[in-house]
Amino acid sequence: MKVVNKHDQSGRLVYSSKILVDIVDCALGEIDGVVKFAENSRQAKECIKIEQVADEMFVDVFVKLRYNVEVSEVAGTIQNTVKSTIENMTEFKVSAVNVHIMDVEFVSEN
Repeated sequence: MKVVNKHDQSGRLVYSSKILVDIVDCALGEIDGVVKFAENSRQAKECIKIEQVADEMFVDVFVKLRYNVEVSEVAGTIQNTVKSTIENMTEFKVSAVNVHIMDVEFVSEN
């Protein structure tokens, strides 16, 4: 398990990378139009990639969207939500959130 560190004058703060993935996974669950690939935490690891460079985070999310959403609008919401959630819950600065639309879910209406 990768460990993410944050150092300051008062000491060292250590985050497990699983915690950061869970934070992003939770944020994605709150966005209308996103259909997550992940059914469990193991799959979530494959759909969310987080890279740390110094004190900055670079996040890649791989998602499926509902067919009837405005893709650019939902992608922008994903970027803003993931960035603000990580920055509010940790002391890290998110430099980039890259959204990869991997699939569209079509729902047949009867």
